[in-house]
Amino acid sequence: MAIKGLTPQLAERGKIKIGGLGDERKKQGSNETYRLPVKHDYITITTMQRDQAGRLIPDTALMEKIKQVQNVQKLTEIPVRLLYDDIDLNFPTRYSCYKGNQCWCTGDGERAQRLGEGEISDTTPGTVRLAKPTEYGTVPCPCERVESTYAQRDKCKPMGTLQVLLEGVDRVGGVWRFRTTSWNSVNAILSSLVLIKTITGGVLSGILLHLVLSPKTVTVPAGPTAGQNMVVYVMSLEYRGPEEKLAELGYDITKKRIDRQIRMETLEVEARKLLVAPHQEAPQDQAETAAEFYHEAADVGFTAPPSPHVPENLKSAPAGDGAPKKPRAATAKAGPGPQTPQGTKRTESQPVTLPELMEMCHKGQELPLHLPIRSHKPGMGNLAILKEWERKPEGESWRYSLVIELAPNLKEIADGLTPEMVVKSFAEAGITVIVANLKVLGADDRFSSASTTPPPVTGPCDYHPDLPATWRDEQGLQRCTNCPGPTQQQEEVVPPGWEGTPAPAITPPPPQARGNTRPQDARKSLF
Repeated sequence: MAIKGLTPQLAERGKIKIGGLGDERKKQGSNETYRLPVKHDYITITTMQRDQAGRLIPDTALMEKIKQVQNVQKLTEIPVRLLYDDIDLNFPTRYSCYKGNQCWCTGDGERAQRLGEGEISDTTPGTVRLAKPTEYGTVPCPCERVESTYAQRDKCKPMGTLQVLLEGVDRVGGVWRFRTTSWNSVNAILSSLVLIKTITGGVLSGILLHLVLSPKTVTVPAGPTAGQNMVVYVMSLEYRGPEEKLAELGYDITKKRIDRQIRMETLEVEARKLLVAPHQEAPQDQAETAAEFYHEAADVGFTAPPSPHVPENLKSAPAGDGAPKKPRAATAKAGPGPQTPQGTKRTESQPVTLPELMEMCHKGQELPLHLPIRSHKPGMGNLAILKEWERKPEGESWRYSLVIELAPNLKEIADGLTPEMVVKSFAEAGITVIVANLKVLGADDRFSSASTTPPPVTGPCDYHPDLPATWRDEQGLQRCTNCPGPTQQQEEVVPPGWEGTPAPAITPPPPQARGNTRPQDARKSLF
């Protein structure tokens, strides 16, 4: 009987590379060193043995054999065959981010596994818990680290690993792997596989192809040389022959499989069990990948922000709907003071759940105005809309204050959820929330998170900037001693999509009041 929990994997005979490791550099604040990667304009096939410096030893005999057949001095293409018809099995791709010598985060474009962050399914069905510092939790994917304009060293890159058999090798027992983090190579290989599979009618396994390295002129997207042209070397797969011959070859292979009762689908089901994600690889393999493809993060430590606290009564809502969410701005950095969103133009933002909004706050992210807050029940509409927000530095984290407008039919679409429950849940997470339309909802207009965790009274009076504020009223406005407040009243603007809901009479702010006030809205900023 086989050992339980032991997952067999494809044996690796060697690696296919278009670069290597060059000069050594010292890590910041440490005597440890790492080697800078260098790129080549030729292909190198290596064994799995290493020299005294730790570098993989080239398979000179095999490369010379291929060069003699091709009558070339530099190897720029090699004949290969694929094992499977499934593109993802031949060339699995993932977004991956490394810190130090370890994979910190890896995802498929919808969900990612990140070290020390996110959620983990608990042993009790339907419940989740927050990941421990040594565990990989589930978070939305992709994030801002994928963007070409992201300038930090912990950049996320697409990683693809091509698994092939080399033509002309008279021994079978393992594969050669080509790993790349180049957008151009990943896209070129995937495009080649899709085209070839379309022509053959679905067949990829067993067809003689050529892995080709060719130059390509591209435009630098970001950095000091943004906009300039440069030459890069890109890997792709090619079939040598006319399209008609490739189509006929695919037909012949399919016919032979039927005659021999070979079910490729069954073989591929078993093959998927052999795949491992980057964070599941052996520590030595992770360190090699980090050194070659993520050298800029070699001295980046694991300084991830603390995982957000999600109150118990909100944990039943899923953390996301599986769709990629790209934040509008990068994670906030500590500055001299709080920052408020600039401008009042309505933005089309993808809805988030209440736990996701809490997570965004705990990560210090920018929050789009009019951000919809959706229900976790499909087809039930939005629970609320984010009207205003502000954040202030508090130690090593941020303190958020939010103004939200809840849906008039809140109890119907949220299983009896009340405004008081929403405010209390955010207060338990350390986030101040004020509901703008409490009177419309028939709730106690004196209730807000200020009664649970009152924000400090600082700065001048909201109605008399020349006088210091000493107290905060029921609407959350800062007032001076014996402050009479304004006397005018005006009707509040009803958000789009909620027309027909009666709006309460709201006290407008004076022209000189501070805060992020919208001209078309009569409500004074509550901060």
